[in-house]
Amino acid sequence: MKTLFRVLGYLVYFPLLALFLYEFIRICGFVYANYTSYYWFLIGIGAYLVLGLFFRKNRKWLQTFSHELTHTLVGMLYFRKIHSFTAERGEGVMSYTPSRYNIGAVMISLSPYFLPIFTIFLLLIRHMIAGDSVYIFDILIGFTFAFHLGCFIAQTGSYQTDLQKHGLFFSYLVIATWLTLNVSLVVLSIYSNLFPVLVGYFKAAWVDLVQCATYLWAYASELIAAWMA
Repeated sequence: MKTLFRVLGYLVYFPLLALFLYEFIRICGFVYANYTSYYWFLIGIGAYLVLGLFFRKNRKWLQTFSHELTHTLVGMLYFRKIHSFTAERGEGVMSYTPSRYNIGAVMISLSPYFLPIFTIFLLLIRHMIAGDSVYIFDILIGFTFAFHLGCFIAQTGSYQTDLQKHGLFFSYLVIATWLTLNVSLVVLSIYSNLFPVLVGYFKAAWVDLVQCATYLWAYASELIAAWMA
C-alpha cells in the first residue's frame, strides 16, 4: 500500500512541478517588466542580509523556532493533537498524535522547507493596509522571505529525518513543487495582493494545463493514427 501511494505521489507531483515551473518562468518575465514595484521588497531582503550579521549568534535558534512552529501550525491545520513543541539551538522537536490513515503526514513533515509562514502571515493582512503604508509591509515581507530562504539553505539536507522518513527523492520533489508555487505567489502578491493573486494564478495555470493536455492528446492521436495506417 505504501508503494502504491508513493507511485501515485510521483504521478501527481511530477506534472505539478512542471506546471509550477512553467508559471514561475512566465512570472519572472512579468517581474522584470515591472521591476519598479519590487524596490521595497528588495530593500527588505537587503535589510535581512545586513541585520542578520548582528543576530547571527541567535540566528540558528530563530531558524529552529521557525521550523518547529511551522510543523506545529500545519499540524493544527490537519487537526492533529499537538503534545509538545521545543526549540533549542540547532535542535527542535514537535510531537503530535498521527491520524489513523496518516493523511497530511508528508505536508506536516516537509512544510518548514517550503512554507514561509511569517511572509504568508504578512501577505494575509497586507490588503487591509492603506496605500501609503504598504511599503513598510513590503520591506517586512522581503525581510521574512529572506529569512525563510536562509532557513531553507541551512536546514534542507539529506541528514534531516523529516526527509528521510518519506524518502529523499520524493521529499525533494514535494519541497521543490510547493516552494516553486509559494515563491511565485509571494512575488506576485507584492505587485497586487494575495487573494486576487491566488485566483489569477490558478486560473492561468488551469488554462495552461488544459492547453498542454489538448496538445499532448492531439499529438498522441496523430501518432496512433500513423501507427494504425
